Amino acid sequence: MNEEQKEEVLQALESAANFMRGMQFDPRIGQEQKQALGSKANEIDRIVEKYV
Repeated sequence: MNEEQKEEVLQALESAANFMRGMQFDPRIGQEQKQALGSKANEIDRIVEKYV
């Protein structure tokens, strides 16, 4: 995997984490699911930060 591909993957992961964070504001989603989304978004952030 070259640097351009790595950057693309990291950007996609960051975008997914932001999307998951945004879903936490959807009133149709239960509180436990919102917490799970936030937890996974933070986990993705930690992984991305290792490689940025």
